[in-house]
Amino acid sequence: QVGLSPALGTFLAGVVLADNEYRHELESDIEPFKGLLLGLFFIAVGASIDFQIFMENPGLILGLLGILLVIKFFVLYALSRIFGLRSGQEMLFSLALAQAGEFAFVLISFSNQNTILSHEVSGLLLIVVALSMLITPLLLILNDKIVQPYFRKLTNEQPTDEIDDNENPVIIAGFGRFGLVIGRFLKANGISATILDNNPNNIQVLKKFGFKVYYGDASRPDLLHTAGAGHAKALVIAISDKEKITQIAEHAKKTYPQMKVIARAVDVPHAFRLEDLKVDAFRRETYDASLELGINTLCSLGFQNYQAHRMARMFRYHDNQIMQELHKLWGTDEKHYFNEVRRFSDQLENIFASEQGQTLHENDSAWDATTLREEIRQMYAEMSD
Repeated sequence: QVGLSPALGTFLAGVVLADNEYRHELESDIEPFKGLLLGLFFIAVGASIDFQIFMENPGLILGLLGILLVIKFFVLYALSRIFGLRSGQEMLFSLALAQAGEFAFVLISFSNQNTILSHEVSGLLLIVVALSMLITPLLLILNDKIVQPYFRKLTNEQPTDEIDDNENPVIIAGFGRFGLVIGRFLKANGISATILDNNPNNIQVLKKFGFKVYYGDASRPDLLHTAGAGHAKALVIAISDKEKITQIAEHAKKTYPQMKVIARAVDVPHAFRLEDLKVDAFRRETYDASLELGINTLCSLGFQNYQAHRMARMFRYHDNQIMQELHKLWGTDEKHYFNEVRRFSDQLENIFASEQGQTLHENDSAWDATTLREEIRQMYAEMSD
């Protein structure tokens, strides 16, 4: 009745319902059909494209395509600079979104049906939009192969800082969200550390908070030596790139045997790799935080605080045992490995069911309410005597 095409009407209905209180229920109802409908949409669009127009006007179409990509690229690049995207990221943002969007098909179809645009012009624009979407993967490959390496090269060409504080007992490689906590903890305990980081923006922010951070890539052997690795007692590898973590750990273990290597493990396979390198200590980056949230979840469900902590200690103990067993199987038959993962998971549940009343350590009695009552009775008995 309003005179909208089915495509435009559907789009406007989606916009209206997007902020509706029932939007989550609508999304779950539509989810099974989303892929099918999206495929039908592009099939319908593809069927409506007249490729004869491209054969007749290749120069015009390629010219319009170039104009579209260039204009959108510079507009997006300007916006990325205004909103402060990091160096290199603005190029990814601009190249990834330089194509025309799917909504252009809806607008062109609506304009054609209402004779706003002629059939020839609509066909021409459809081809331009389709080609712009087709060329997007090529632009992303260009970004990965040429643009990003160029920006990384520019970053690496920045001269490293002159390290004049290289007598500290600890070197921290990487001072982002992970290394920052370690650095603050060491500082609170009166331990000085030589801190290396290769993110200039990060360094500027940290300096405002009073941290002395040196710019440099810790994976460079010469920089690690200059930072005092020859006499440092410990190297903490806290960067997020697991390949570089492995590279630094391997070099440090071979070159500086007197120095303890403590590393951040990105995931389970990376933890296995670090264990193979015989680093002195490593921790999976999200493990402890996840376990603490698990404790909070148990407490919110009515578990006593000591009981939740005891469960966590049991889980950590048995999980470490399981990781040792899985490490032996890592790199073997994948199907067998995942079968063992499932078996160990079931085994862990059975262990929890059978060991609720058992102790894992001589200090475990500190969490046991019965033991606490006995100690209190003994204390009062001694006081009365």
